[in-house]
Amino acid sequence: MEQSWQLAQRSALAPHERSDRLFFFPEELPEQSRNLSRRYAAVEKLGPVRVQDDGFSLATFCGTIVPADDGMLRMYATARSRGLMRVVLLLSADGLTWTSPDLGQEPRSGLPSNALVFDGAPNSPVGAAADTAGEPARTTHDQVGQPQVVRLEDGRWRMYYWHHQHGWGRVPYLYTIAVSDDGLRWRVPDYESPALNAHWCGEGPQIEEAQRLAELSRRTNDAVYVYRNPWTRVWELYSQWFVDSHPDRAVPEDNCPAFNRMIQRRTSEDGRNWSLPELVIQADDRDPWDLQFYHLAVQYHEDWMIGSLGHYRVEEGQQTMDLELAFSRDGRRWHRPLRGGFIPREPGAPDGEGIYPPNAWIDEGETWLCLYTGTGRKHNRHDDESQPGAATYAARFAKHRLVGLDAGSAGGGFTSDVFYPRGEEIRLDADVRGSLRAELCDAWGRKIRGCHLMDSVPVRGDSGGHVLRWADVGTAAFRFEPVRVRLEFADATVYGIEFG
Repeated sequence: MEQSWQLAQRSALAPHERSDRLFFFPEELPEQSRNLSRRYAAVEKLGPVRVQDDGFSLATFCGTIVPADDGMLRMYATARSRGLMRVVLLLSADGLTWTSPDLGQEPRSGLPSNALVFDGAPNSPVGAAADTAGEPARTTHDQVGQPQVVRLEDGRWRMYYWHHQHGWGRVPYLYTIAVSDDGLRWRVPDYESPALNAHWCGEGPQIEEAQRLAELSRRTNDAVYVYRNPWTRVWELYSQWFVDSHPDRAVPEDNCPAFNRMIQRRTSEDGRNWSLPELVIQADDRDPWDLQFYHLAVQYHEDWMIGSLGHYRVEEGQQTMDLELAFSRDGRRWHRPLRGGFIPREPGAPDGEGIYPPNAWIDEGETWLCLYTGTGRKHNRHDDESQPGAATYAARFAKHRLVGLDAGSAGGGFTSDVFYPRGEEIRLDADVRGSLRAELCDAWGRKIRGCHLMDSVPVRGDSGGHVLRWADVGTAAFRFEPVRVRLEFADATVYGIEFG
């Protein structure tokens, strides 16, 4: 199946399938909820990833991790150094130690041996000539980054990347499509037909009205993530959408104060011609006044989509980037049950100011491994040499434990949605530090005889597989019957209900 090499879809179910788990991802609390709050599950931060980087700063942000046919993981990332920005390839067997293969494609000195070359793209000089240190003059091939790599059904490869025609941070820059037979040597078949173009917030060149309208229809900013649904064969794209700033949300300290950033979604049948954008995530009255959204990477897990949302606090003194988790069934309506960072940031740490995700998490079986770009520099101070620059870090967390419902010592509870037990047991993923009892109900929420709270075998401890039991009744008799579970618990966090 096509999703076997797409890490973002490794654990996804086909559209006709439904998960054997109830997650607590919706923004609304379950029925009959009382005394509950939401909590992110624990995240283990593993520190910097071991990377052979040839002295370049490596960014997994808007990069791609892909399993190759030889069993190795490939990482297509952005490498920066001394004003250069190149797309590079790294290899790993475990996701934690990465090596840089010598591709032999770039003979110039001072460039990484694993830098990719894009045949067919213009390679013109940028900026000043070579300096006195003997470094080669920069060209537009030194101003490329943020690679999104997709492997096609016929085994070929496609990459989307930003190509800056006049150097980083100057218009125009184009979201360019490259193709490859092996994922190593790339060519650009039609440079004049980019997938998208940037909406830069500075001054740009004067263009014809027809061209201006065409570019308006496909404009975005950088920080784009591209996916292909293996069942529907539809391409999906999530990126920033610049909107004229609201007077109450304008932040002069931001690097683009005239705009507010939101998240747009586009679709395509061929991955080349994209639909007009659809606004899918926008700050609302539950968010801080200065909050903007910088990116949305997507993990397709069971029958949900899990978004790594760029939670960007823009006001002076913050300028921080958190990775907030968002959840959706269709990519259009997104739930944000916890409006804040999932992977903790520690002020003063090398990754204490910004956390940026790759295109997908690495599926380790029972856990996810997230290789994120972390930085100690504020967004509008990215050139501040006194603070740690960008580096690659790892975080690990339980595969099904993302958002939990938490009750304190006063106790709380809720009634679940209706589900159909397919197995002989109903299991609970919960950390019960105090007490928990369960009640089995029919579809109307009426108690089933023998499965009252008073009959419940108390649940204690931290486990993803607590089996719900009652004194004289087993749940095997209720297989393929519509039931609900009512839980009552204190000093405990419930992450999910499994009934497969």
